[in-house]
Amino acid sequence: MSKKIPLFIVLAGGQGQRFAPLVTNKTIFPFMDKPLLFWQLKQLQRVGVKNVLIATNSQNHAYLEKLKIKGLTIQTKRQSQPLGMADALLHLTKEIGNQPVVIMNAVDVVSDDLFKTLIQEIETSQPQGLVTGIKVKEYFPGGYLQLQGSQVTGVIEKPQPGQEQSDLVNLVFHYFSQPQKFIKLLKQTSSQDDDVYEQALTQLMQQENFGFISYDGYWGKLKYPHFVLDVMQLFLTHRLQTKINPSAQISDQAVIEGQVFITENVKVEAGAVIKGPAYIGPNTIIGNHALIRQSMIERDVIVGFGSEVTRSYIGPKCMLHHNFIGDSVLEAEVNPSFGTVTTNWRLDKKTVQLKTLTANVKTNKEKLGAILAKRVFCGVNCSFMPGVTVGADARIYPHLVINQALPANATLKSSQN
Repeated sequence: MSKKIPLFIVLAGGQGQRFAPLVTNKTIFPFMDKPLLFWQLKQLQRVGVKNVLIATNSQNHAYLEKLKIKGLTIQTKRQSQPLGMADALLHLTKEIGNQPVVIMNAVDVVSDDLFKTLIQEIETSQPQGLVTGIKVKEYFPGGYLQLQGSQVTGVIEKPQPGQEQSDLVNLVFHYFSQPQKFIKLLKQTSSQDDDVYEQALTQLMQQENFGFISYDGYWGKLKYPHFVLDVMQLFLTHRLQTKINPSAQISDQAVIEGQVFITENVKVEAGAVIKGPAYIGPNTIIGNHALIRQSMIERDVIVGFGSEVTRSYIGPKCMLHHNFIGDSVLEAEVNPSFGTVTTNWRLDKKTVQLKTLTANVKTNKEKLGAILAKRVFCGVNCSFMPGVTVGADARIYPHLVINQALPANATLKSSQN
């Protein structure tokens, strides 16, 4: 007889400051017309999890409090301040009690296989604890597992590039048979850096026998704004159905190729071409001679005449007018007026850096366009250079070339930026 599946704790209380300029909390950022957390919880229900406890924040609490998923009991508790993973668990101490738990981040996108392997390992081996890691070929700004032979002995949070203890990035899918031991260590640990959770976990791993799961499936994480494109591609590659809703109006002169999901009340005009994998959200209009390739178009979007959208995320209520949008993210209600384009490839062919207000972030991407936050409005014939970020409600006058990050509510009238 199978043992009871442990309580799953979803850490969704963080603020996500690195996600700027995007202002939608990353836990409820929409993919295929549903918040990311909806898909995460549906996945837990699909693999057999029955009980979930979620540390929420002010931006996602109301949604999660009302969310109902058949077969899944969801309990929420709002984190008073976004003070990190350790604080979130301390905030949930009473609700956790002494029952075994699996702790997971809300924004790591993985396959069902990881959860199935984790649950099976818990049932068969009955370990004191488990950690999960994934091998990476290039530096990822996160925690790395520390090894002694084949034994995992700790977690080092955000080592400098070249100083990683291994090539295994720590995935926060952690099992604790006696979570109060871990919580006690959390209470006793202090740090100037944001690594109390990792320090306490390392201490516990040195006291108890922890198992290790090496995961080699797909993985994406919403950390920086350009990671939206990576998570989008995972959804398009691994979670997309081929389907055209009966209510959609598709011109006989439109072309639809490959794996494409067209939802309700979509209108595709004559001459439009959609090449999968692609998702077209509810009430969206794809205008005459528009081209959509390997992209996600959310609900209530207009992709006007002659526009091309390539490997891009177009959020709700954006309105495109004869634009080229390549390898870019338009969060929601963005209006790039006629002729405005994003450029996604450097002339010197070097990898693109993400240009933020505080730093240039290495991306290792050969192609990356612009990141435009909510309600950015552009005049006609604007050009965005690769990797530019623009804050919410910014206004950009016609014919300008944007080569630097712009803050929220900015008004740009001169090309000298």
